[in-house]
Amino acid sequence: MIGPGVPSGVAERARTRGSTRSGVRRGTKSEKSRDLTVPIDDEQLLEEDALSPLPSARVAICETSAAALTLARAAVAAQGYEVVIGAAGVTAVADVSKRLTAEPMPDIVVVGLPGGEAVLDAARALEPRRPVLVAAMSVSGRVAAERAHAAGADLVATRPHDPERLGPVLFAAAKLGAARAELTSARGTEARLRERVNKAGNPDTVTGFQQLEYFNRVLELEIKRARRYGYALSVCLLRQVDPERLPATVKRDLRQRAAAAIATAIRDIDMPVELPPDRFLVLLPYTDADGAAVVAQRIVAAVAKHPPVRGNNQDWRASVTAGVSGITSGGEVSFAQLMRDASAALRAAEDAGESVMIV
Repeated sequence: MIGPGVPSGVAERARTRGSTRSGVRRGTKSEKSRDLTVPIDDEQLLEEDALSPLPSARVAICETSAAALTLARAAVAAQGYEVVIGAAGVTAVADVSKRLTAEPMPDIVVVGLPGGEAVLDAARALEPRRPVLVAAMSVSGRVAAERAHAAGADLVATRPHDPERLGPVLFAAAKLGAARAELTSARGTEARLRERVNKAGNPDTVTGFQQLEYFNRVLELEIKRARRYGYALSVCLLRQVDPERLPATVKRDLRQRAAAAIATAIRDIDMPVELPPDRFLVLLPYTDADGAAVVAQRIVAAVAKHPPVRGNNQDWRASVTAGVSGITSGGEVSFAQLMRDASAALRAAEDAGESVMIV
């Protein structure tokens, strides 16, 4: 026999302004929640956007003629950058392509077209730390852009070279290179953090969930990333619904069953954590509220389908109710507000007898 108290399924499409395309009920932010959760102080996450200094750059030049090379050198020097490789003519292509692999690698490579396509190919092979590639041509406008794009360049400069023409392109290349380096560093930091969390986080041996302390570290990183780069971010707050007169031993087993089902229903980028005594929280990076609601529906279904626990001569099934909140790309990010909204959505779902609700 299945124990009583299992909640109703996901709500049907509501004929109100609060409905969503997925059929999940959408509550209001004015609804009060019974509780808040993870103790994160948003004041600790605020960042000041201090203006960074002008970027510096080391430039390699491979031009088709000595005259073009001389003018390009002068324009690079006028911009305050350093020419670390400079060559011209047919024999320069092989020489510059070979020298690009030396350390430290140049930040920008200016390549004359047609003729220097092999240099661009060699530079692109140096991913993920390759230089920014500038194609230099004697044509302009749309034609120059199309040829530069076809050759694999990032930017285009038109000849004859002079500080007024090449200077702004070099500045844009230096800024692009700095942004790429920052993104590469951020991705490396994220990979190292996730590896450290997986290795040192002492996850639960049954569910694989991380401990709250390590979850908080990852949460802080995702909040900062969402603020800086304008990523969407959502949370799904789940409460386990226990039948009445549930034996203590069965309660423990049901929670493990629910956690195991949650782990199978979320994506690789999502991170779940247990919030005793009866809640779970799932952080969903790069995901808006509607996308998070789809994940929440999948979680609810997975928990409901999980095998029952036998106790007191009857079968007991785990079930959960979900409240979802999120911010869209570029929206104001506050974890405290996300949690208030998710708690309000969870309370509204419980009051309405729904399985999933969004605020």
